[in-house]
Amino acid sequence: MKNNVALHDFILNNTDSLTNAWFKTKKGKEGSIYSSTAPAIGDKLRLQNKKFITTIAQIFINTDTESNYEAIKQWASDVAKDRVSTNTELKEIISQFKVFRQIYWNKINEFALQSTNSITPEKLLTWSNLFHYAFDNVIEEFVATYTAYHQAALLAQQEMISELSSPIIKLTHEISVLPLIGSIDTQRAKVIMESSLQQCQEKNVECLVIDLSGVPIVDTMVANQLFIVVSALELIGVKSIMTGVRPEVAQTAVHLGLDFSKISIYSTLEKALENLENYTKNSKPNSR
Repeated sequence: MKNNVALHDFILNNTDSLTNAWFKTKKGKEGSIYSSTAPAIGDKLRLQNKKFITTIAQIFINTDTESNYEAIKQWASDVAKDRVSTNTELKEIISQFKVFRQIYWNKINEFALQSTNSITPEKLLTWSNLFHYAFDNVIEEFVATYTAYHQAALLAQQEMISELSSPIIKLTHEISVLPLIGSIDTQRAKVIMESSLQQCQEKNVECLVIDLSGVPIVDTMVANQLFIVVSALELIGVKSIMTGVRPEVAQTAVHLGLDFSKISIYSTLEKALENLENYTKNSKPNSR
């Protein structure tokens, strides 16, 4: 145990040396946080790297394996989240792990080769197993956390894009238009329904014109989702009108057995707008 403590202290005393060695070798493309032209990020990288060094060093003196790996997981989680926020590619990060693994292990070897320490080959092998197992755990946890954060970030961006691409445009006090453009998948269909219900309530919409002329393909799933949207709008008192329905969409609806008989359907948005004035007149009480 005495040698383990000595190794731990040696590593802690050389955190600056280890970090400096990494900074001399790290290379990153222009704009990367690993680039030498990003000095403002350098201080953060140094702090993160020193924390990593001390976290790994604990495995040599702490016999509580569970607490060791909890600390490793926490570091991996924190840094993975940071790398996602800076749009750093996973391939580039793994490359830096590979470089620093060798730098760190060389420092352990340097300690073992000092004549005053008398480190046996068996002891060095034990340290090697501890070190590389811990390092592999760091990478494994980092990749898992990075992937989860990255996917969450992508999903949030997709939802934001979907919401922005599904705006309800108010024409009159009672009537609004929802122009749909581009492909509609399961996720976007879900966002369209949630966004439509919320916007219709916020804007006190009584009649919503859903224009499909900008949607290139409407498959079985999308047709069914649109029917669900219309049904949900009806439950909150919003009348739906559909325009730009292509022949293939109509065929899909028929094959699905979807009942659009309660929905006013027009070939174009222009024709629907021509008839909206009549809807407004008929929906208002007669003046005397």
